[in-house]
Amino acid sequence: MTSENPRAVISSAPPSRRQIQSWQDAEHNAAAWMRHWGFGDAQAKPGGADGGIDVRSRRALGQVKYQAAAVGRPELQNLFGARGRDMEKQLFFFTGSSYAATAVEYADNNSIALFVYALDGAMTPVNETARRTGAAPAPLTPPAPRHYLPLVSAAPATVATPAPQPSAPRTPSERTVPRWARTIPGLVLAGAAFAIPRGSTVVPWPNANLMTIGLLVIPLILIIWGLAAKNQRTFLLTGAGLVLTDVALARLMNRHLWDSTASWIFIAAVLGIATLLTGLSIRGRTRATAPVMAAD
Repeated sequence: MTSENPRAVISSAPPSRRQIQSWQDAEHNAAAWMRHWGFGDAQAKPGGADGGIDVRSRRALGQVKYQAAAVGRPELQNLFGARGRDMEKQLFFFTGSSYAATAVEYADNNSIALFVYALDGAMTPVNETARRTGAAPAPLTPPAPRHYLPLVSAAPATVATPAPQPSAPRTPSERTVPRWARTIPGLVLAGAAFAIPRGSTVVPWPNANLMTIGLLVIPLILIIWGLAAKNQRTFLLTGAGLVLTDVALARLMNRHLWDSTASWIFIAAVLGIATLLTGLSIRGRTRATAPVMAAD
């Protein structure tokens, strides 16, 4: 049976390669690697094949498997349970084969370092805990207590979400008009569309019903747009142009204008077209230069 020097110390160089021909060789090789990683008092305790804890240190425990079958979750649970209440000890598991997916998941949840050894004694880390352990020797002083997950599944921890930050108060220019208030111009014009063709000073052209329908187009646009508009500024500018256009349209549909001179008809038509084009051009410039206001 292979023996070890009980006074072995940490070595900065990796352990020398050794041929793994038995479970005793595998255990002594694992102990040599644990000493290299900073657990200077790690010693193999050969007591028979699969004799529970195979490598012991004041700050770590290791189990070594010399088998061809993949290591499953039960073997890792046995190692975790063998540590008892001494939760500060780091756990190591070594095998010459491989690990089942459930075993790797359990090891990740419980900070167990998983390694696979080759027949020449080389060690390959399998999970993140093993990679951190093999990256640099562990300190000689006892590590800070670690918190491990229990064997039974626990409810997921509730992640505290940061409280929403209050938004900065809006300046007067940024305050939005409620959407219901934006429908008022359209409602007023809709009322006018029913009243104007039946007024004593208006002779509808071509008739009162068609004049009412014609004058209702712009009010309906304003009502729908007022409820859906995101940008208050563009709505107000173009809406004002549509209101004036509707007024000019009412003048054009009054037969009294057709009976008067052509200049009055021309003035009314130019007024409507100019008002609409002005509103649309101002709206276009506002979209290109002004910041978009927040929706209410």
